Amino acid sequence: MPTLTMQSIADLTRVRREVVSVWRTRSTGSASPFPPSLSEDELLFDAQQIADWLQATGRGKNPEAPLEVLLHSSRFEELRADPEAASTLLLLHHLSGGPLKNARAGDLAELLDRRRHELLIPWSQVEDLLAQDELVDSVDELAEAAFSGRAVIDRLIGSFTGPRGPWAAQALTPAGAALVVEILRGLLEPVPRRLDPRGEGGMLIATELAQALADEEQPLYGADPEAAGTPESRAALRMLAAHAGIDQVFELSDLTDEPHIALLHEQRAENPESFFEQIDSVLLDLGPSDIALVLGPSELLLDPLRDETLRAVRSRLLLPRPESPAPLRYAARLPKGLSRFGGRRRLALWAFGTAASHAGTDWTVYGEHADTTLDDSARAAITADISAALAGGTALTAHAFLRSSRLATGAFVRRRELWLPPAGDQIRSGGESLARLWELDDGTLESRLEVRATDDQRIDPTVTWDVALRGLAREVLGTRLPVQAIGAPAPGSVVVIGPEEVRDPSRIGRRAVDRLVLEKTAPRSTMTLPGDVVFTAEGGAAAFVDDEGGHVLQAPARALRCRTEIRDLRVLHPRVVAADIAAQEGRDRRIWRLRTIPAEAVPVLDAVGPLLENRRADLRRRLESLDQLEDELIQAVAAGTLAATLTTPTKEN
Repeated sequence: MPTLTMQSIADLTRVRREVVSVWRTRSTGSASPFPPSLSEDELLFDAQQIADWLQATGRGKNPEAPLEVLLHSSRFEELRADPEAASTLLLLHHLSGGPLKNARAGDLAELLDRRRHELLIPWSQVEDLLAQDELVDSVDELAEAAFSGRAVIDRLIGSFTGPRGPWAAQALTPAGAALVVEILRGLLEPVPRRLDPRGEGGMLIATELAQALADEEQPLYGADPEAAGTPESRAALRMLAAHAGIDQVFELSDLTDEPHIALLHEQRAENPESFFEQIDSVLLDLGPSDIALVLGPSELLLDPLRDETLRAVRSRLLLPRPESPAPLRYAARLPKGLSRFGGRRRLALWAFGTAASHAGTDWTVYGEHADTTLDDSARAAITADISAALAGGTALTAHAFLRSSRLATGAFVRRRELWLPPAGDQIRSGGESLARLWELDDGTLESRLEVRATDDQRIDPTVTWDVALRGLAREVLGTRLPVQAIGAPAPGSVVVIGPEEVRDPSRIGRRAVDRLVLEKTAPRSTMTLPGDVVFTAEGGAAAFVDDEGGHVLQAPARALRCRTEIRDLRVLHPRVVAADIAAQEGRDRRIWRLRTIPAEAVPVLDAVGPLLENRRADLRRRLESLDQLEDELIQAVAAGTLAATLTTPTKEN
């Protein structure tokens, strides 16, 4: 007799388990009481009684729940215990189009041409499987409840990514799966290609794609014998065959050299060397028309590697080889939270392929999507970016990339960290900048500053946040102050700067905390110094330079204290840092980049800063005067205390 647990009833009705508990307790004594438990030791319920109760009460958010009870019952859990046998019988049920009870192995073998499909159907075991009456009955009943054997296979594979499933470590959130499926769909549409999933992660994404595509859109699937070495992977292959057709799934050794997409997905990569070896193996099999997609941890694919051995392995993997340049065409950092059970683990994407050169150079496009919201338009844009990067040639300049930059492949893969600022931050030439300064200057700088264009080559002046903290600056944390300790300024108090003051510096001076109270509640709090860059990332980045100092920071506000002694050729300057932080679009400081300046330029910016600030203050006063002028005129005319008429200006002789 099939049974259900409290959790399976919740899954069936698409509500939380607590809701089912409420149904059970509150329906006692009603016209339709909740069915009784079959056991005193464990809450188990008869599946048919639950179906009847749901039919009578209409509870839950799944109107089809009474018909789907078996799919959530112990009958389905019995299939999960042996995915090899279950998936084989379900595929046979789907292909034969009817129940397997009383079916004969010989008839099925003749129907399906046993010689061609040994990979998917182990014919030597089929007769024994058909002899297991209880298993066959379960398959027939579940297929009838789901309206097809294929639907049950889909559900079986979906259970692999559950909290304790065998593929839980590779599971993606709906947003992550939708992104990868969209990319694959975009690469498969213009040129028919075979999809070769590698490993369990690649197989998982292939099953997501198979469910997203219509039957007529399904590609050929190539099965790596090593990837199909587990019962779960072989069950996934049978699911692909159920969607694409049994003649669309082959062993790689049986296939010709038609174009293909190799797909490798590994979230944890507990053995980094083995992970890079897998990638290398995939790249060695690429032909001129082939593509490889790699989805893996950002800490291995893009971040600076502190282990020099690993860094050397990654460099050898990507560096141009004597016979051909390294075919890395696209790299991107993806948002956190795409891993279903990986917490805030960040994933990254590599795309390899042979692309046309542009201006005699091979290029790699880098997409910074750590803070991109992966809605429909963003997924479509990223897919188009990858297609353009893999096409190369004039597509690199004609296509409008989303938050992306491009760099010569040889230079890109030699970087310690594979990050680039977005294209909007690219540096103008000296002549362009000089012309722009002349256009913008209203006389504020003309009398105090002499500028000229240099012949020096443009460089990337930015450093990552981590690099900045290794000697260029120090981060000062804010203090968690009790709300009741903060009040109005008074003698013996110190002004408080929190996120609201960072966003609107004109509010500074309205809140303060008594020094004695501060000493009791937060004895380790640190006061700001003149020149500290006070910033916050909560609710969007904001920053300003604290020219006075002596303020206490209220968390989550923080400060960046630039090193004042100049010992390097390039340094951080507070005003530049404040502008860079305020321009950031995300909260993750690890992806922030700060511009450095030549050490000899510090006196120039120190002198120019007050000039520009005084000019801003003067313009603000003039704007305030104009506002007051307008208000006074409107008030007087409205009250009738002034009569105003237009005058005609007279021409001077």
